[in-house]
Amino acid sequence: MMSTLWEAFRRSLMLNTTRPALTVDGTTWTYRDLAVAVADAAQRLHDAGARPRDRVVLLLENTASYPVYDLAIMAVGAVKIPLNSMLTAADIGDIVRRTEPTVAVVSPALNHLATQIDPACRQIDGLVLPPGSAWIEPPAIGAVGPDDLAFVGFTGGTTGKPKGIVHHQSPMVLNMFAHIMEAGIGRDEHMLLTTPLPHAAGFLGAAGLLRGAHIQIAASFDAATVLDTMDRDGITWTFAVPTMIYRMLDVAVATGTRPSALRTIQYGAAPISPERLRQAMEVFGPVLQQLYAQTECPNFATVLSKQDHVRALDEPALLSSCGKATLMCDVAIIDDDGHELGPGEVGEVALDSPYVMTAYWQDPERYAERFAGRWMRTGDVGRMDAEGFVTLVDRANDMIVSGGMNVYSVEVENVISAHPDVAQVAVVGVPHDDWGEAVHAVVVARDGLDREAFGAYCRDNLAAYKRPKSVEYVDDLPVTVYGKVDKKALRAPFWADTERNVG
Repeated sequence: MMSTLWEAFRRSLMLNTTRPALTVDGTTWTYRDLAVAVADAAQRLHDAGARPRDRVVLLLENTASYPVYDLAIMAVGAVKIPLNSMLTAADIGDIVRRTEPTVAVVSPALNHLATQIDPACRQIDGLVLPPGSAWIEPPAIGAVGPDDLAFVGFTGGTTGKPKGIVHHQSPMVLNMFAHIMEAGIGRDEHMLLTTPLPHAAGFLGAAGLLRGAHIQIAASFDAATVLDTMDRDGITWTFAVPTMIYRMLDVAVATGTRPSALRTIQYGAAPISPERLRQAMEVFGPVLQQLYAQTECPNFATVLSKQDHVRALDEPALLSSCGKATLMCDVAIIDDDGHELGPGEVGEVALDSPYVMTAYWQDPERYAERFAGRWMRTGDVGRMDAEGFVTLVDRANDMIVSGGMNVYSVEVENVISAHPDVAQVAVVGVPHDDWGEAVHAVVVARDGLDREAFGAYCRDNLAAYKRPKSVEYVDDLPVTVYGKVDKKALRAPFWADTERNVG
């Protein structure tokens, strides 16, 4: 039985030796080449002092170094701490102080972010052996077991100081297989990853390598370049957030580019607007699939399938849903006391899965607060219909209380985003002398938006207490390091001179 990550991935490396594994900047590694590169990287980690159960930081760009050292950490039996290169040096220094890693693997281009890493932590670069290198065996290192730590992931910090989320070996093996099943990753897949690898894309890429698929990594996202790459290289599968999908659609419509091999666009972080779904179906076909989860339950708690997206063409309200529970994750809506609620009732979304987190790093009190019996509280407010479709109403701390009435920002966003001349929208609460909070909409408009007509649209489609009392038009919405709209940044200027804590 494969109960540790290295047992599982070593098997894939052995079974797929001649198949393409990884392409970066026009260079392709076969699975044999990848096995050699991983063995060399594992030796470099070992030489730097990493041993089983030691913690190793990855501070790497979207290059071959990330998957190679990801697997090398598994081979050593160490604990991965992946850090996003969009974090600040202070953030990184804080995380390193809290986790006390033995080794940090740092891209030379990111050395400026490593200035606050404790000198006791040995830093090495992410050198990767090129394809065709001579065969070497990984270093002989003491084995780890299914109950040992696998990685500590840190949240994006949209709700305060980033939390260290702990996962162990055996649950993460199951999680990898859940990724393969729920994301529909086949052995013949050619996957393109353009989002930061320390987040969801890294999980999905690792699942692709476990399956024996071909992973292609881009340094960053550019819609025109991505479409050209998809078309030229026969990409079958990619991951995006809705903003990226919208930009690809705009380029595809303008240029006529149609990636003919594309079968799946897996997306998350937010729902897609009905108007854009219809356009995506026309341009790309029935390829969209939405995931919902949290770092505490990596990536697959619910799925809105490709078939559900097709159905949503006639039932647009379905697009407000994040789908149904996955095979390995139970989902419920619970009240404040942890009791399960019935269909249509609004409460907190709760999850139960073998791959739910096993701890918060050095914070047992916070961990205990997240659970109600077997259920892990997500902090998301939602409801479930009789078919099992889960709809997120809001994050608990994004709910707006205006004149004593609860306004769910996501509900208002769904109505506004259905307007054909609205590209993106975020809704937040801002201070109001009479009502406590007022609804404020931040809108990215398309050319041709009639602001008076837009106001009438809101009056016709939203109850009076839910309508935006102010609208701000911007070119882009701020996002966190993980691609989610940063509502904390949108709220901050309005609450700066108040005593209320934003966030």
